[in-house]
Amino acid sequence: MFLRALLFWFALTVAAGAIAFPTTPDSQAQAASNHRSCAAEIESEFRRTLPYTAEEAQRAAATPFWQRTLIPEPYRSEVAETIARKCGVRPVDRPEQRAGLAVGVLAGGGFLLYWLLPYLTILRYGLKSEHPQEAGAVAADGTPLPCLDTALRRLAADAGVTVHAVLFNAVDNTANAVAFGHAGRRYIELASGMEGLLVKDPAAFDAVVLHELGHIRNRDLDVTQGITALWWAFVTLVAAAFCLSLTGFAADGSGLRALCLQLALLTCVVYAARNSYLHSRELHADAFAAAHPAGADNAEASRQSLDRFLVRLAEQRPDKGGETSAWPFATHPSLARRRAALVRPALADEFTGWEAALIGCILTFAVNLVLVHSFDLTMFALRTGILELADLHTLRPVYVWATLPLLLVAGPVIGLGLRYSVLAWGSPHHRGVHLTTRLARLSACLWAGLCLGCLIHPGPITDEHPPDEQPVMLWQSLTDSAVLGLAVTAAVSLGLCTLLVLGTEAVALRRRPALLLTGVYGALVPIAWFPTALPAATTPYRYTVVFGLPLLGAVCLLLSRRSQPARLLQQPVRDGHGPGTVTAASSPMRTSLLVVCHLTTLGVTAWALVVAGRLLTFSTSPTPLVLAKSLGLMLFVLGIAGAALAPHDTVFRQRVRAAMCCLAGAAALTAVEGLVVGTIPPSLCLTLLAPACGVLVSSRVTAAALYDLRRGRAGLPRAASAPPFSAGRAPEGSRSPAGGAHRAPRSGLLRRTAHGAHESRRPQARQAGSEPRQG
Repeated sequence: MFLRALLFWFALTVAAGAIAFPTTPDSQAQAASNHRSCAAEIESEFRRTLPYTAEEAQRAAATPFWQRTLIPEPYRSEVAETIARKCGVRPVDRPEQRAGLAVGVLAGGGFLLYWLLPYLTILRYGLKSEHPQEAGAVAADGTPLPCLDTALRRLAADAGVTVHAVLFNAVDNTANAVAFGHAGRRYIELASGMEGLLVKDPAAFDAVVLHELGHIRNRDLDVTQGITALWWAFVTLVAAAFCLSLTGFAADGSGLRALCLQLALLTCVVYAARNSYLHSRELHADAFAAAHPAGADNAEASRQSLDRFLVRLAEQRPDKGGETSAWPFATHPSLARRRAALVRPALADEFTGWEAALIGCILTFAVNLVLVHSFDLTMFALRTGILELADLHTLRPVYVWATLPLLLVAGPVIGLGLRYSVLAWGSPHHRGVHLTTRLARLSACLWAGLCLGCLIHPGPITDEHPPDEQPVMLWQSLTDSAVLGLAVTAAVSLGLCTLLVLGTEAVALRRRPALLLTGVYGALVPIAWFPTALPAATTPYRYTVVFGLPLLGAVCLLLSRRSQPARLLQQPVRDGHGPGTVTAASSPMRTSLLVVCHLTTLGVTAWALVVAGRLLTFSTSPTPLVLAKSLGLMLFVLGIAGAALAPHDTVFRQRVRAAMCCLAGAAALTAVEGLVVGTIPPSLCLTLLAPACGVLVSSRVTAAALYDLRRGRAGLPRAASAPPFSAGRAPEGSRSPAGGAHRAPRSGLLRRTAHGAHESRRPQARQAGSEPRQG
């Protein structure tokens, strides 16, 4: 979790510094242009009027019609003085100063938001430190009402967690608790419904509160709130730069507006990646709640309490199958995964496919952004005297070493995440098909993310390199196809890391040395992608380690086949969506209409494949608007395909809704592009709704037909789906009922996501588990 946050911080910092280069003021650019024109006229006049030197006289005598092209050395001081007197001092652009300012604004704004968000949250929701119910009060039947403050502080003392204050939300009548705050001041908010929960089910109250105490104990509040505050500061910086590009402040042709649109896409990717890694913190908080207090009996009772609360949440949302969102970027994992993670702790830190794609996208985007500005780094080094002109070997420098901070952080994120995926999904000794399938999916997702990052911000990773220069990436010396090269890079990297992990498990290496070895090796793998990242003298040693350790791990794995250590023989946990109702999703329809729907879906799928093929040639650089529109179309097709492969009705409907949103976004971007370019009149923008709705209906019909064909339920009537869990029933792959609490997002200008708090829409319930509150 901390490595992921560090990667996001590096990426946002690099992007903030990149804003400085195209923000050269138009006045300064015009002054520099005028100075160049003035100096060129003076130099031209001096070349015509200055007398020949002895060497020039010989050349003129030997070559008819010879003309001077450069100012001779004896006259250069005189020419320079004349230029300074008539043209003034030459304006020098110093983008490094603006870069420092942008990074300072990002860091300062992020720190300010980090410190103020808890107080803004208290003001926004009217939280009070005094419970509205006086101590010693009794209910209507004479039963003494419990004291929430005393009960919470008792649990905090038993868990060894310090809570600065217990705040109460009298408006929210749901059974919910929220942990938030910054360093030195930790708060826990209790909704008014928690009082009833304490009376009716004290064990469930303890489980909900312990989940929030787990966030404080695991120290994930600071990480979550810090990254969220930094993200908001970056969004503000990008919005300010975009507004600046509309005013004409920046010089024409600087590319500031295009860069802002690219950075806007980066903000979306970082936000999705941030929400994906929040799943880990929720699962760790669930584990803390289930493991406390110590003792097998008490731990089992705590897990049972979490499970009852989870079942209650699922029953409250039968239309969603107990889940909060149809999107994979929700701030909470699925309820099935939360229960399974208590049985198999490795699931809490596994590397999911979405996270692999997002991390790969962020990595290649940031690396391209750094490499593109290598020339600006050269000019800065020349101005400051760090680099002499005689030491410059090429006019197109590519400083791969500048990307080392990104590579050294992204590598361990991938390596350690893959380690937990291997532990969670078994080994080749036992049902290796699950692990192999999982690794193939991860490789495909990582490859897609790497390609997407290069499409958002093209750069040297996919550019053709001159034959006389060293390639930026290793695959460029093997093939000219960027798509094939990135695919090989993703597959080989994950394969090597997997062999190393299996080898460490085969020799039963202890946990901490295994984590350290995997993290260090993961840092070396992305460095091996870039041959010039380190001095050439280290190349043999790098590749010896990168390829030698996995081979050694494979040997250890083969030698341990007979012994088969217990850690390698664990049953793989299936990442299911929980049990649910499977009914017929298709509706009766004429055969002719079915054929039209299937042909429409086939045509849209072919169109999406053609668009993807054109983008992956990397022959042209698509605009951010075109790229977002194309991505929406491709995600729509993937969503429909995922709906056809859904395990039950609830997931089918969720994926259809997600696909519908993607198609609506693509249609809206198409209308915006038509308005900007002028190909679509404003009066015809609404006409895009008809074909979009037709495509959506046709694709839904095709997905339903394939879904029914897979399940063999074509003859059954449709029915409402049941919640994914029933009381006392655990998801497939679980050995005991366990789980954590889940909550729905809360709407508002200040979403509560910056410091470990959760959100819900009133009057819906906010459940236990803590989502970071956003400022």
